[in-house]
Amino acid sequence: MTIPRVMIAGQCSGIGKSTITAGILMALKERGHRPQPFKAGPDFLDPMHHTIITGRTCRNLDTWMFPDAVPELFQRSSRGAGISVLEGVMGFYDGLDGISESGSSSHLSKVLRCPVILVVDASGSARSVGAVVEGFRSYDLGTNIAGVIVNRCGSERHFQMVKESIRGIPVIGGLRNRDDVELKSRHLGLVPAEEQFNARVYDNIRNMVEESLDLDMLMDIASSAPELDLKEGSIFGDGQSKARIGVAKDEAFNFYYQDNLDLLESYGAELVYFSPLRDRMPDVDGLYIGGGFPELFASGLAENESLRQEIRECSQQGMPIYAECGGLMYLCGSMTDMDGKEQPMVGVFDAKASMTSRLQALGYVEVMQEKDGLLGPAGSRMRGHEFHYSRVEADVKDAMYSMQRGKGIAERRDGLRMNMTQASYTHLHFGSCPWAAKGLVDSCQGFQG
Repeated sequence: MTIPRVMIAGQCSGIGKSTITAGILMALKERGHRPQPFKAGPDFLDPMHHTIITGRTCRNLDTWMFPDAVPELFQRSSRGAGISVLEGVMGFYDGLDGISESGSSSHLSKVLRCPVILVVDASGSARSVGAVVEGFRSYDLGTNIAGVIVNRCGSERHFQMVKESIRGIPVIGGLRNRDDVELKSRHLGLVPAEEQFNARVYDNIRNMVEESLDLDMLMDIASSAPELDLKEGSIFGDGQSKARIGVAKDEAFNFYYQDNLDLLESYGAELVYFSPLRDRMPDVDGLYIGGGFPELFASGLAENESLRQEIRECSQQGMPIYAECGGLMYLCGSMTDMDGKEQPMVGVFDAKASMTSRLQALGYVEVMQEKDGLLGPAGSRMRGHEFHYSRVEADVKDAMYSMQRGKGIAERRDGLRMNMTQASYTHLHFGSCPWAAKGLVDSCQGFQG
């Protein structure tokens, strides 16, 4: 399968690759190239912006969370696109730790045989940027750094000096610092695009990219990518209908990997979206409540008392309910919000969630299921990540998961269970455990009778 593709990677975090990638996606779409966006790593927020500006759902690709599934997920989502554009994560070589390449943008670029355009920071230097680029190129000769974008140039003369210092790699262009292209952020990253879409800022970003970068050169680099061979076999099911699963989706709950949803559908789930802020309980056989920002909408969640009661009663009746992070907080007895006000929540678990001013956990997670559950049998191992500022006060002696890597709720344990309701801080990617998607659907089918 021949797929024109390119990765926009960064010298380090905070270098502007998210803004630059967004501009490139919009400019390519304007030219009719039908770009398919991807995001390296576990982030939920950048993909929301990519999705809304391209009209194609952005997918996450991660060589630590689900290494074996990466080629299939990439090729499956690239069909029908004119070019696939991957945004890197952190610095190009940053991943699981200081030794392994696993989880890094560089590793992903090698797995997908993807040319890389490296974004470098020109502020406070000139000729030294050439040494930085040379260091990145020679650090791992298995990668293909095929172009450079120079960001934060002080002037045109400054850009020309930097460009002259870069040897043997084409320079796609240089960008100046601008105040009118900044995307708003908060404690977990960018503000979700659907919550606060600023068309003017996005127009400014697209115009900046079109004026400053050689997009024809970028397309030539993307078109130089070699063929990919799709491995035999698939992690997806046959799609035979089995059960209806309600998926909580609104401003409070919107952290979902699209491939998780696709896998559920492939194993027989009909997904029914509903809003915990505004709706009543849908007619379903089970629930999936993902993460998001429930702490910002705690009062609204509390005000929908009828839904909270319905979910609690469904849990008591044995309906399968699976929740992650923000979903875990919602199923607790109460949540103390960003203003320090305690709000009543669903009350499935005898637990309290509260926001803090400090990051409580961030990083990759590997869990082992201690007992049979919604997703699979005892002894099952699954991978994902955790990222939260909240704490949950709960008894974890009978927790579902022991943490092979990560923090969890407490004592390196995660996953509360009551009846057929299971909730954890861990955000799983079903690419690491497609059988877990099947297990959830089968559990819902069993409740259906």
